[in-house]
Amino acid sequence: MTYAQAAATYQRNAVMTASPEKLVKMLYDGAIKNLEKARIGLEDPSTARSQEVGQALSKAMGIVGELRASLDHAAGGEISTNLDQLYEYVLDQLSTANLQRTAEGVNNAQQVMRTLKEGWDGIVPA
Repeated sequence: MTYAQAAATYQRNAVMTASPEKLVKMLYDGAIKNLEKARIGLEDPSTARSQEVGQALSKAMGIVGELRASLDHAAGGEISTNLDQLYEYVLDQLSTANLQRTAEGVNNAQQVMRTLKEGWDGIVPA
């Protein structure tokens, strides 16, 4: 078994055995990682229009879309509504960043996602 195969197996097992709260934290981590990759790429004019930047933005948008789709508005009430609005803002910022190929929208999205992740870190133990 190669290192890459072992890492993939470990990651798959971590996801399969994680609690719903831990999965949300993992999604935030994935979104933030891809946002950082996109931000770095967008800040360099030679890579701003690269496929890698587009893929990182797409992955981040997919994760935020999943987080948004998983909201339980019946149980979550006002918190769920507020999260929905924040996720909508993040997606809007990322769409703009993707169209304009500038880092500003990614920076705005990162701030929101990092703040939300800090909140989850305060609630759910590592």
